[in-house]
Amino acid sequence: MKRVLALLGPYVEDGATAMLLLFLSLATVMFSVHAALAVFHPYPLDYGEAPLVDQAMRLAARQNIYRSDLSSPPYTISNYPPLYVLSLIPSVWLFGPNFWAGRAISLSCSLASATFLMLIIYAHTKDRVAAITTGMLFLSIPYVVGWSPLARVDMLALACSTGGLYLLARWPTARWSTIGSALLLVAAIYTRQSYALAAPLAASVWLLTHDWRRAVGLAAMVGGLALILFLILNALTRGGFYFNVVTANVNEFGIERLEWNLRRLRDAAPFLLLVGGAFLILAPGRVRLWPLLVPYLVGAALSSVTIGKIGSNVNYFLELSAALSLVAGAIVAWTHKHHWRRAVLLVLLTLQIGHLMQITLDEYAGRLRGRRESLKEIRELEEIVADADGPVLADEYMGLITLQGRPLYIQPFEVTQLANAGLWDQTPLIESIRDKEFPIIMIHYFPEYPVYKERWTPEMLSAITRAYVPAELLGDTRVYRPFESHVPARVCPGAPWRLPTGSLLGVRWSGTGLDFFGRGNENSVPVYAVADGLLTRRPGWGDAVAIQHDDPLQPGEKVWSYYAHMASANGTESYIVQDFPPGTAGVLVKAGQLLGYQGRWSGQSQAMMTTWVHLRFAVVRAAEDGSFPDEVVPENVLDPSPYLGIALKTGKGYNDWQPLRCKEASP
Repeated sequence: MKRVLALLGPYVEDGATAMLLLFLSLATVMFSVHAALAVFHPYPLDYGEAPLVDQAMRLAARQNIYRSDLSSPPYTISNYPPLYVLSLIPSVWLFGPNFWAGRAISLSCSLASATFLMLIIYAHTKDRVAAITTGMLFLSIPYVVGWSPLARVDMLALACSTGGLYLLARWPTARWSTIGSALLLVAAIYTRQSYALAAPLAASVWLLTHDWRRAVGLAAMVGGLALILFLILNALTRGGFYFNVVTANVNEFGIERLEWNLRRLRDAAPFLLLVGGAFLILAPGRVRLWPLLVPYLVGAALSSVTIGKIGSNVNYFLELSAALSLVAGAIVAWTHKHHWRRAVLLVLLTLQIGHLMQITLDEYAGRLRGRRESLKEIRELEEIVADADGPVLADEYMGLITLQGRPLYIQPFEVTQLANAGLWDQTPLIESIRDKEFPIIMIHYFPEYPVYKERWTPEMLSAITRAYVPAELLGDTRVYRPFESHVPARVCPGAPWRLPTGSLLGVRWSGTGLDFFGRGNENSVPVYAVADGLLTRRPGWGDAVAIQHDDPLQPGEKVWSYYAHMASANGTESYIVQDFPPGTAGVLVKAGQLLGYQGRWSGQSQAMMTTWVHLRFAVVRAAEDGSFPDEVVPENVLDPSPYLGIALKTGKGYNDWQPLRCKEASP
């Protein structure tokens, strides 16, 4: 039996290798397609892209991007050292503000990192399968797929650090490689400061096993050069460099946020994490590269823990992804003499890669698809920004401001964290909002998570809702305009019916009716009859009335307009006018006649649910005898759009909120 297994071993290994290479090739194709679509996407793909382009514009104009005094605008922060921003300046000079150049740099650096990782393994094992697995596995990890084509600092930092490790892994005793590695490691640190741990630690431990004097020399060069650059930059900016890259990065840390991200990492890469843990225990003394890989894995794991900071993203897992890819490649090479052991390992890696590809499709490809599907609406946002006469405030799509060549007035997330930490006085900004100094404010509302609450302080949001009204919803972004400049019409042109009430704060389709959100306190926003008809208020209706009409769209038929939620939040106080007490039936009312006032009643007790001041309005199909049906359910509710002449959007995002717009005003 052992002899048979020994004979079959090479064939089984070849089959497992072919299967692994097939999956790696598919993953690489997926990476390439996603990268090509993302790099040339004309608009922002990530909140953090615009600030970097803005900084490049300011540096190109010889302005200081590391200001220590934020008492006056612009209220912006440069969180990172300047190397990546400096790399963007030539494209800004040649082509104006854009995102594609920074994305192309990041993509090139991602491919360079994969190449360096592959060469590290090949230099010490000469195992082509292990080397190819290392590089292509790195490109298969969803975090790498999603982050590679973004105009962000991380991939340049990773390419510099992995390049420095490759020089030492390939030529550990050469003086020039030590100098070159030190320069690359410092470049990584001055691209993203968190890269000061994993790669320098790994490089120092690796050199200790060859020549302790070179290890000390490397540490001295990296530490000394980094310190000298820090002192120079801090002196030139009068302390602004320290304030921006250190003080402004100390965000609130949450264990729950860390646990949530670690669970997602565990669910995405369980086998890679298992291999990494086993490597830490078994590799010393067994794998030649362990003095390089073990400290790199430990350092990358420690750096990734900072993902628990508020505002952190999966880019904190990029170094860990590189380290896990190196470990996987090293273990594949270590099993080269054991066919069955290697075959099992390759099969498990294939399954892991298949799972990684599925996550890429579900999350990152889906996210990019959503951005591309919103192109028309983002173009409308761009036109709104271009037409704005004055500074614009924005969060997710502040890149539309930079594309116009305008400087950013604020980076809301960064200054919000400073305000929460007591390091920035937001009073001047709030006063400017109250004074309506901004023609446009754009706030992005992610359907999955209320991230706007992390980007804007409660005081900012309160000032915005008091001085501005949401006028449009485009690309999941609410466009706020000053209160006086946007008052919806009472009657949409050409509509059979008038609008039932004010809706300065927009509308929401619930499936059984349209909620009109007025501006004001409960029992203050009036509700009117939409047309002539006969009013009914059944004995049990504390918050609602209904009016029977001749259907203007179906001559000879009857239809009802239904007005509900005109009551206090707990349902005990009715806001219906006294002319229509419970039990009213068949009372003639005229179009525009006052029926009551908007309330906060939601149909449930206050302990269960409360909502904004609103009216629940529905157009209800009459029963066979023309009477009001026993209940209002989706089956007997009609689309109110043709009756009111409104442009009611449906689909993704619009079941939550949208501005009220007449059809003629729709794009």
